Amino acid sequence: MLGFVSFEVSEVFSLSDTQSERERRLVAMAGGDRSLGVELALIFLTHYDEMHEGLRSAVAWGDPLEVRRMVHTIEGSLGSLGSSDSVECLMDLGQAGRDSKVELFEGLFERYERAIVASNEVLRRIASSVE
Repeated sequence: MLGFVSFEVSEVFSLSDTQSERERRLVAMAGGDRSLGVELALIFLTHYDEMHEGLRSAVAWGDPLEVRRMVHTIEGSLGSLGSSDSVECLMDLGQAGRDSKVELFEGLFERYERAIVASNEVLRRIASSVE
């Protein structure tokens, strides 16, 4: 059974993907409207836990098709809002699903989980800086 992983943001967050760079990407994605970008980030954070649990379950069951489905579900939002590390880890997990490499699921999921925890923490900081 996979459990939640607790890590410090600095353990995963890459130096090439700083909070200010993420904030600029978020604002650009929202057409230059910072408040809209923050609102989109908050919507993502609100719905992310459910998507994460779906992915966790698919990994735990060793279900390549469901892993691919959940990766696809998360990919769209994460591509715009996530750190480069989290996006890369998610894509690796999706590739393992496409290749039916079930033996890689748990390790790749754990790597993704570390990256997404850090990524979502940065999104929360960005959102709270305007509240």
